[in-house]
Amino acid sequence: MKKYSFFVLIALLSPLFVTGCHTTAGRKGHGKSIKKEVPEFKKAYINEKKLQKVWVSKPDLRVPESVIYDKTGNVIYVSNINGNPGKKDGNGFISKLSPDGHILVRKWVTGLDAPKGLSVVGDKLYVSDIQSLVEISIPSQKVVARYRDTLARFLNDVAVDTAGNVYVSDMGASAIYRLHNGVFEKWLQNKRLTSPNGLYVEENNLLAGLKDRIVSIDLSSRKIRDYILHTGSIDGLESDGRGHYLISDWSGHVYLAGPDMKRILLLNTVPIHMQAADIDFVKSTGMLLVPTFNNNRVVAYRYIY
Repeated sequence: MKKYSFFVLIALLSPLFVTGCHTTAGRKGHGKSIKKEVPEFKKAYINEKKLQKVWVSKPDLRVPESVIYDKTGNVIYVSNINGNPGKKDGNGFISKLSPDGHILVRKWVTGLDAPKGLSVVGDKLYVSDIQSLVEISIPSQKVVARYRDTLARFLNDVAVDTAGNVYVSDMGASAIYRLHNGVFEKWLQNKRLTSPNGLYVEENNLLAGLKDRIVSIDLSSRKIRDYILHTGSIDGLESDGRGHYLISDWSGHVYLAGPDMKRILLLNTVPIHMQAADIDFVKSTGMLLVPTFNNNRVVAYRYIY
């Protein structure tokens, strides 16, 4: 997600923030993906050496913030804020898409406030929701638990380690929470964690995207060290599986970054007023999934190594 100050401004302008939030409940087959050229993309920049646009979903989502591919179900889940990112209004929902961008169920799970980061652990989908981490049973399509901390200020991205522990960034409190054995608590708070957002677990380290860098946090000692500098702000953070990272900045840019290189611009959709929020990268297919926030779509690109 964008920086915390952005959402404070949005909160003041909430009546103008999103249009069309009164749409009807979801249904199967709500819309096919768009295979043909979308006219406005002609004004966007796509690094053709690294990315190829594959599909664009119908613009029937509502402020899609995060996206994740579930390999077990072979589906894509999308969190829809559907309103103000910091407001507890019960309008938020999760959508279910096919791998080729069809909206299978628009409102697959409802009753959330402003859902953002997503992670799958077994048959559970975890979603951050302002001050709570929500646990959803995928088979029953129901919320089965809400882990809440009243001291949390703005929970955002979600990541999972190999032991099944769930980590959640808190942009407003310079902190990271963890769900461990059913207990949800503040795992790390440090002034070095400036507006932490994008999270990614790699071996025994938790990578966290801050305002201008990626830091690496040792999962055992919780020691923080700078990893990649001069990144700009970070919303989504994903590994390409070859030592480099795909990062989005919310405003509409996606970059390739690494500790041994200058960042490379892969995508710029700012000219067409299309954001690039919390991305996902499917290594098995080389597919980069980009939720477009106010543009109400998900766009898929094939990443070229």
